Amino acid sequence: MTEPVRVEVKTASPYPVVIGRGLLGDLVAEFDGARTVAIFHQPPLAETAEAVRAALAEKGIDAHRIEIPDAEDGKDLAVAGFCWDVLGRIGLTRSDAIMSLGGGAATDLTGFVAATWMRGVKVVHVPTTLLAMVDAAVGGKTGINTEAGKNLVVRSTNRERCSSISRRSRLCRTTRSLQAWPRSSRPDSSPTR
Repeated sequence: MTEPVRVEVKTASPYPVVIGRGLLGDLVAEFDGARTVAIFHQPPLAETAEAVRAALAEKGIDAHRIEIPDAEDGKDLAVAGFCWDVLGRIGLTRSDAIMSLGGGAATDLTGFVAATWMRGVKVVHVPTTLLAMVDAAVGGKTGINTEAGKNLVVRSTNRERCSSISRRSRLCRTTRSLQAWPRSSRPDSSPTR
């Protein structure tokens, strides 16, 4: 196995991008100091999200898997509202963190939720597609759609509190598909219908 490549993105508030395989240890280290972590993931990535949650739990971090709809269905105000409700229920504070796992829609939604929760919390993206890597994860564009069009409600991420861990998409894919949102790994985090 080759060593991961670490690239420091030099902006006014620099942040790292780590590229490679077998990065679970590097990913867990990104959350040092956090008490609680919310892991937003798309349905096909439930197994990977659970592996991350378990690794964080082993380090004493209260980690929660929160399933969001796949593709553009996830970039919706109702989904963002569900995410904010879950963050409130799990007690996510400014010293905690949010993680995205998935394609461009997952990084867009998660970045938007992180940028708007408590005026911005740390976000770590684990993009699984090239678009997710260059768009929201490294590029910083986040947003949700409205009936008037795509990406009309946007917020730039707080780069002081952002990191990206990039993996090759085929390593993240699973064939297991779960029910659609709203869904969380904790019963107390799931809305009642």
